[in-house]
Amino acid sequence: MTSSADVATRAGVSRSTVSQILNGRGHLFTEETVALVRHTAEAMEYRPSLAGRTLARGKSDIVITLIPDITFGPPVREFVDLLTDGLAKAGLTNLLRLASSGSSLQDAILGLRPHAVVAMAQLSDEETLRLKRQGVHVLGFIPSAQAAVDLEIGRLQAAHLKSQGYDQIVAVRPMDKREKYSAPHRVDGVIQFGGRNDMVVLPTLEIGLTSHEALAALDSLPVGRVGMACYNDDVALAIVGAAQRRGLGIPGDVGVIGVDNSVVARASTPTISTIDISNEVNARELIGHILSGDQLEVEPESMSEHISGLKVIARESTGA
Repeated sequence: MTSSADVATRAGVSRSTVSQILNGRGHLFTEETVALVRHTAEAMEYRPSLAGRTLARGKSDIVITLIPDITFGPPVREFVDLLTDGLAKAGLTNLLRLASSGSSLQDAILGLRPHAVVAMAQLSDEETLRLKRQGVHVLGFIPSAQAAVDLEIGRLQAAHLKSQGYDQIVAVRPMDKREKYSAPHRVDGVIQFGGRNDMVVLPTLEIGLTSHEALAALDSLPVGRVGMACYNDDVALAIVGAAQRRGLGIPGDVGVIGVDNSVVARASTPTISTIDISNEVNARELIGHILSGDQLEVEPESMSEHISGLKVIARESTGA
């Protein structure tokens, strides 16, 4: 097995130089030396000991991402993939863990001595403080930023339906409590846009993802064309299926738009209009804060960049 001494000998530098460069202290050396050591280590397939790196630096190369108890849909998967790939390029490993409260989770985190903890699930002030006291860099969930994005998603859905000639609009959200973070704000976006643009805003519908409940939701609608702004593409698919069973025209009688731009929306018949969520801005910003050690903050002036990543994908379900 290749050792750091072997790398040092081939590169013509000291073992200490190899150790420092491969343990994150490359700024102490010239660019040429850093490049030489890293190229040599890669060519010799040398990997520093994780335990040794953790002991030397006081923290490991692991970033723990706490996943909330939500539907692990396409946007979440894409975000995690972007985060994992970006961290890997910086020499860090992203470890996913389902968030749960209590000391057992925190003890597990502290035992790994992580480089950082990404809390996609909201931690309590006490939990965050305990981790920070132990020197853990915690980048937390920012409710206000997520709320602004979700509000814009609802607004974009309503605006698209309005542009397609629907004067009556209704928001459709799932009963699943796991969607409690985003659903209320998306509904608010639909209601606010509709109220400000002379649309008839119908009472919000809450359904389970069953044929029976989707049919009941459709049966509750008044006469006339109705635009249905669904929480996500799964909800939209349930509504489309129910409309077809009732013999309703899509988009003639009802127009349906979801969120996520999932395979479901692209493959269904008719294809489903949706809101595409680009996670590249969010992932890039988060990785930058992880590497710099800065706290994660979203300034008001930067929210426009996050919101600009949202895009309406118009398809057959709304007459595109």
